[in-house]
Amino acid sequence: MTHPQRQRQRQRQRQRTETAAGPFHTLTWTGDSTPVLAIHGVSSTSRLWTWLHEAAPWATLIAPDLPGRGLTPARRDRPSSVGAHADGLAALLDALHLTRVDVVGMSLGGFIAVELAARHPHRVRSLTLIDGGLPVSATLPPDLLANSLRTKYDDQKVWADAAAYAAHYAATSAPLADATDPRFVEMLAHDLRDGAAGGPVVRDLETVVDDGVSVLGSERPVTALAQVTAPTRLLYAEWSAGEGSAPMYAPEHVAEIAGRTPHLLHTELVERVDHAAIIMTDRGAERCASVLAKAVER
Repeated sequence: MTHPQRQRQRQRQRQRTETAAGPFHTLTWTGDSTPVLAIHGVSSTSRLWTWLHEAAPWATLIAPDLPGRGLTPARRDRPSSVGAHADGLAALLDALHLTRVDVVGMSLGGFIAVELAARHPHRVRSLTLIDGGLPVSATLPPDLLANSLRTKYDDQKVWADAAAYAAHYAATSAPLADATDPRFVEMLAHDLRDGAAGGPVVRDLETVVDDGVSVLGSERPVTALAQVTAPTRLLYAEWSAGEGSAPMYAPEHVAEIAGRTPHLLHTELVERVDHAAIIMTDRGAERCASVLAKAVER
């Protein structure tokens, strides 16, 4: 184990927290800042935030595995949605005795962060959104979207080890990430039943599908953003999946939303990164850390 890896092991704490909404597995990096709730994307886990922690070691990051990912079990009592996640995270804050936090969210996590600030405004001091959270330019029919998401994420392969899965993930979803980066492999090991030893992906497919539909097949993100009063900052990627690909957010779309959203204080295009590389590379994470630093008290 290298020195940086040993340092990461010392600075982070894993725990299972029982809440009124069900159990959460959380990973916490303790720094000097006020608490920052870090919400990962649709197919990720708490380990997504390793790069941000290294770029911002001063930040106290509290990163849960969302239900149906990592070690947090799926909730079976109702369909998943950004609203259900927001209420669940409010329950997590209750269980952790945290009255008010800054929030950073990536992709789906950005939409959940906005929903949390809309539904529970007294719990959110600020929002930092990373390639997510703002309404997309057009919604899709829910049935068509559900079928597409089910096809994309229905991974039944048994992986020989985490390195093999990391190579596949980079090739299909994160072409600008380094598949051999130990942080990347460790992040993806948390997706697998047997960790570094491989096995099948343990992500709950129906939860992922429900979450995607609640964002991309609904007008709720428009309504939620309009209800937010917390100061909000956005970083967004030049591309979606690889160099030259169409972005999730075009600059003119971001400018139009910013023009009618007074609490959106800062928008920043991160050039030459895609949706994954904006947070899964050192350069992307450093840009995110610089914007987060404007929001968080130290």
